[in-house]
Amino acid sequence: MTKRKKWCVALIPAGLLLSLVIWAAPRPIIGALRAPLYDLPQIEHFEVIGHNPLPNPGDTIARGRNGPVGIAGNCLYVGNRIGRRTGTGDPFGTPELPPEVLIVDISVPSRPEVVGAFTTPPHATSRELRTIPDLRTLIIENFVDTGPRSSDVNNFQVYDITDCRHPVLTGMIGLDQDTPHEFFLWRDPVRPDRFLIFASVNSSEPSLRVFEIVNPPHGPIPTDPIATFTLAPAVPFMEDVDPFRYRDDNFFFEPKPTSQTNSLHSMSVSRNGSRVYMANSQAGYFVIDSSLLAAGMPCIPDTVTYDDTSNTDPNLCLRKINPDPDARIDRTPPYGGIHHSIYPVPGRRYAVTGGERNGTTTCPWTPGQILDIYDEMSPQVIAQYMVPENLPENCCIDCPGDPALRREFSTHQLLVFPNLFFNTWYSAGFRAWDISNPWVPMEVGVFVPMPEAQVVERFRNSPDVWMWPFPILHNGLLYTMDENSGLYILRYRGVRAGELPPSGTFQSNRNF
Repeated sequence: MTKRKKWCVALIPAGLLLSLVIWAAPRPIIGALRAPLYDLPQIEHFEVIGHNPLPNPGDTIARGRNGPVGIAGNCLYVGNRIGRRTGTGDPFGTPELPPEVLIVDISVPSRPEVVGAFTTPPHATSRELRTIPDLRTLIIENFVDTGPRSSDVNNFQVYDITDCRHPVLTGMIGLDQDTPHEFFLWRDPVRPDRFLIFASVNSSEPSLRVFEIVNPPHGPIPTDPIATFTLAPAVPFMEDVDPFRYRDDNFFFEPKPTSQTNSLHSMSVSRNGSRVYMANSQAGYFVIDSSLLAAGMPCIPDTVTYDDTSNTDPNLCLRKINPDPDARIDRTPPYGGIHHSIYPVPGRRYAVTGGERNGTTTCPWTPGQILDIYDEMSPQVIAQYMVPENLPENCCIDCPGDPALRREFSTHQLLVFPNLFFNTWYSAGFRAWDISNPWVPMEVGVFVPMPEAQVVERFRNSPDVWMWPFPILHNGLLYTMDENSGLYILRYRGVRAGELPPSGTFQSNRNF
């Protein structure tokens, strides 16, 4: 270096030199291990517009255990994942108080405000909910969390939300002893007052049940499903499995399983209603023809799979397109976890899937896959997407998967657009992925909030991040939820942000 060059460097202020170093070597966020808890938040290509920690009415700190989200007008509804309300003075809960769905005013997205609440069945979790804004209808799925099983607990409740701050219960679909888990709300594009609830039931078979409701919230309420589907007995609800079929690197902190559950976990339905995409827990992904059901034509209501001829009758309401019961994309074994969800990419021949492996001692957690579903007889995995914590090498004491950290990195709920999808990813926060080339999915956005310091009842007694519900795009903004820390309203500013609709409400768990 010449004397002139040395003299020029000497004139650079120390602060500017520091800025140059930071600019030259920023800490990576996208594609990197998540920051430790003390170093949050992390954010790239998202902007936080608003946040509310969601205290119970009358409380001042976050209630925790926040559940599903639905939007109608300026009201946002937040379910409760436990069968009781807890108050700040009683961290272990007061079982005599029924759980509450919170009502949040989002008319000013930068200042969301809790403006009310209403109770749902005691001992039940309001696990999922959907709105039909133009018909001023709210549908809440409840199932028993503690206490006796009954139709008063395991049900779908229909509410009139003409006054969105004061929902009025107008009807209930009871499931008796059976516990629903997730549901897809399909609206008939030919008859907009006709809806089908595709419900997964994970306590018994048939695990897919379809209920028809017309002209909600005041139309007739069905007592029985109009169609059902089960892979059983060809694929049993519960079956033994050889533990040696599982990979050694997928069971660091727990024994290998000796049995598995094959019931339906969740499903999605094509916009025209002719296809149901099935995620059957540990039995894998496959596709069902539902054309007759969607069209409202006469059909055989109940499909029971005995062998490879059971699904060949074209008059079935629900018919596995490949009638071979074993024709499924099945990853368990050799991998741990379940097949959690599957959603077709709008207007394309692909689907996005997500696995789930619950628990803070089950590392490595599940990634997701991209499927080519052009050949519905034989969908194929063409790509996998994950965060670094999904790798087995990060599962060890003093590693990201250390159980002492009390966190989980499973994928969970999806919001899918033609070239972009968003995912609530438990302790990995909220993620965005570019799938314009589905063979090479690229992560393009990360938001991991700093958790609230005070929470009445934390999920798994963990201080970490737990982003869980279905995200919603509403009038250009993303609404997502942390179980512990409440509601976050975000604007995505990354790759393909201009492709997101600037108005309207978009969810992947309904077709409208």
